[in-house]
Amino acid sequence: LKASLFFQTLFFFLSVLYADVEGEVGTHHFVSQAMNWTDAQTHCRKYYIDLSSVNGQKDTEKILKAAAGQKILKWNIAWIGLYRDPTNATRWKWSGGGYVTYTNWDIGQPDNYFNQESRGSIFSSGQWNDAKENVTLPFFCIKISVMNYEKKTWEEALEHCREEHSDLISIASETDRLLAQTEMQCYDLTEPVWIGLRFLADQWLWVDGETMVYKAWPQGGDKDHQCPTWRRCGALTVEGLWGNYNCEEKRYFLCLVNRKYSSHKMN
Repeated sequence: LKASLFFQTLFFFLSVLYADVEGEVGTHHFVSQAMNWTDAQTHCRKYYIDLSSVNGQKDTEKILKAAAGQKILKWNIAWIGLYRDPTNATRWKWSGGGYVTYTNWDIGQPDNYFNQESRGSIFSSGQWNDAKENVTLPFFCIKISVMNYEKKTWEEALEHCREEHSDLISIASETDRLLAQTEMQCYDLTEPVWIGLRFLADQWLWVDGETMVYKAWPQGGDKDHQCPTWRRCGALTVEGLWGNYNCEEKRYFLCLVNRKYSSHKMN
């Protein structure tokens, strides 16, 4: 079984080297109940992880897809985790942490109307708008599933995520990394956890085929990840950095979450 899964994984990695495959650190969820931005953030942090962040067009498509199935409300605009940096009004940050590096503002936005619009929202078209914090809107949350009840090898973790949820997570930005690190802290994890990072075909690849642009390897010290002999599977450390480890080591792991598994955090 292990050998079969390994070759399936290898084939999958090689097949997506030249493909544009969607990937994300978590799953977006649409909440139709209208709240102001701060209350929406509180709700997301209680039942998911945080308000959704957007790293690119793929995330935009995922967010819009999350709302496509709801029938309660024909929505036009909803909150995401955007907020204006209070120390620099020209810069924007994500609720989950980190500065905005990708933008998709609507024409003429952000306009900071009457110098009162410090929060960000997304139209059903996928473009962004700034708005007052006290406006009530539906909103999007993001969720990661922490598998902290049984340690598995990297390939066992991959198999479990694909059978029970969706996939091991990929990390495409500083915000993604901070969100995953926050979720580890919520579960008081003190050792690295498997993520969807694997060294194959002489390079590090994400299990879902996401192009590796953002990197979080530790600076200085051991450079084994540059050309690993045995430690060819990636994990996220408590410090929020990547580490490469023997794939046969057993660790907890982080999965994407299918909607049917995602109502609330485990207690």
